[in-house]
Amino acid sequence: MARRKPWLGYLCVILSAVIFGCMPLGANFLYAQGVTPMTLVFLRNFLSLPLLALLCQGQGGLRISRGALLETGLTGFFGCWLAPILLFSSYRYLASGMATVFHFAYPVIVVLGGFALREKVQKSALFCALLCSLGIILLIDPSGAADPFGVVLALTSGAAYAVYILLLAHFRHREVSGFRMSFYMASVCAVCTFVLCLATGQLHLPQNAAGWLAAFVFSLTICVGAVVLFQKGTFLIGAQRAAILSTFEPITSIFVGILFLHETLTPRILLGSAITLLAGVFITVGGKKNEVKEEAAKD
Repeated sequence: MARRKPWLGYLCVILSAVIFGCMPLGANFLYAQGVTPMTLVFLRNFLSLPLLALLCQGQGGLRISRGALLETGLTGFFGCWLAPILLFSSYRYLASGMATVFHFAYPVIVVLGGFALREKVQKSALFCALLCSLGIILLIDPSGAADPFGVVLALTSGAAYAVYILLLAHFRHREVSGFRMSFYMASVCAVCTFVLCLATGQLHLPQNAAGWLAAFVFSLTICVGAVVLFQKGTFLIGAQRAAILSTFEPITSIFVGILFLHETLTPRILLGSAITLLAGVFITVGGKKNEVKEEAAKD
């Protein structure tokens, strides 16, 4: 089936990456409504639950074993809770495009994480890690426009997302469907974030209809739309091509910042972004080649 409509697979993955790349636009609009990064993560997960529950009905319902729930919760903690909180927080200190590119260093971290897991890491992957480091150095504005704390937040969000990918790659309960996994990840993260918001006094909900509408659109397009499109595209064209095309995300984020958030694209940022994205593509193709093939075979 993947060979019958490859164009549809490419389109799905590109649209998914574009949606993810537009996150800064929705996040900054909701920040202007008084929503905190912590609240944004809560709304992103919580508001998607009804539709995810409905979609689960077509994949065997919501039944899940205790072991699968624990593993799903741990995986979701890194990918659906910690990584977004850190990334959304970095938007307050960095231009959205720059923050996303820093976050998109996670392919480097995934490859380097192969050492800890005793996986085979090719020399080309190590070269790309150095290349990505060069790109990140170029992204740091020598005038000081790049807040160091924002850089740390964005890079740490990438590290958290890398852990999320590694956990997914070694996920043991393969019987859990995609929508069911997303539902329980979102549920666990919504509960944890809500409790933390109450404990820290950071629960600041939208104060008008426009804010709530934006929150619903943000949640459904990210947690349901982008995820579903990526799953569909990966099924049609394979994990390797889908991973490469996901590099449209930071490119989209940069141009969203320029067009809508009045951010400036300098030659230095353009060069650093290009080098970082190029390194990410090379790492995805080279460093994770065997893993992608295994996933494609299982699909």
